[in-house]
Amino acid sequence: MRRSLFALPSLKQYPGSFQGTGSRVLECFHTGAVSLIIMIDFHTHIFPEEIAGNALDLLSEHSGKYRPHTDGTLAGLLRSMDKAGISLSVVSNIATKPAQLYPILDFSLRIQSERIYPMVSIHPLNTLNDAEDVLIRAKKLGIRGVKFHPMYQDFGIDSREMFNLYDMIRGYGFFVMFHTGYDIAFPDNTNGDVERVKTLAEAFRDLTIVATHVGGWRQWDRAGILGGYENIHTEISMSLTEMNDSTFIRTISHFDEDHILFGTDSPWTDQKEMVDRVLSLRIPEDLKEKILYRNARNFLERYTRIQR
Repeated sequence: MRRSLFALPSLKQYPGSFQGTGSRVLECFHTGAVSLIIMIDFHTHIFPEEIAGNALDLLSEHSGKYRPHTDGTLAGLLRSMDKAGISLSVVSNIATKPAQLYPILDFSLRIQSERIYPMVSIHPLNTLNDAEDVLIRAKKLGIRGVKFHPMYQDFGIDSREMFNLYDMIRGYGFFVMFHTGYDIAFPDNTNGDVERVKTLAEAFRDLTIVATHVGGWRQWDRAGILGGYENIHTEISMSLTEMNDSTFIRTISHFDEDHILFGTDSPWTDQKEMVDRVLSLRIPEDLKEKILYRNARNFLERYTRIQR
């Protein structure tokens, strides 16, 4: 049996990484000793090689100032991770059509490795029977995350039509991750608004929710309403590209510091550049450690048990 990608290393195995003081992290990183650093990117995207180029071209038509920093393939992501010193990336797959349910499951199983944690995706129009089949198969191999994009999949996060699916996902012990907030490609769409995330978190207190982009992209003046919910985690992608350091620090302060995850939305931002931004923040070194690694490690340890 292949070694589990989920056997994430203990910090004790890496003297000189995050142990003790974050100044050691900075020293290691900026002298090029990236092998000593353990970092986890909780929000990345890749595509099968045969469609990656076309997919990026299509998405780039509606991505505003954001241009791809990789070629959209697994190999491209791994090269970017090596450059940035990132040990593990969580890959967000999105079923934009019901027919993509099983192809995405198959793709997830192909790319799964010690460095890649893929999430499956379920389209709202998939039958509950098919959704359950995918959850069972994914869970047996240690995949326990489902990615949704309320704009591309055309549903409101708090839509009651989704509640049976959410209940099933919760029952199988999966977490859910949503695109939350604004989306450049859907300027008038409110499906991912932070208020909808709050409604869902209250309706499903034992469903673990990852709200992307520090609660909701470009809705940071409202993201504070998500603070204090034990079942809400957030990742920070596409936020440091939109706000200065002081505004970012103030925005993440709404969230439990143990619930903040590092993310880049690669290929849409450069992983190394985003690592550098976090390392340069004037926040406690312990918080940098939590954001860049420890919080994600603790989170994934809850969702990585392979069923034998």
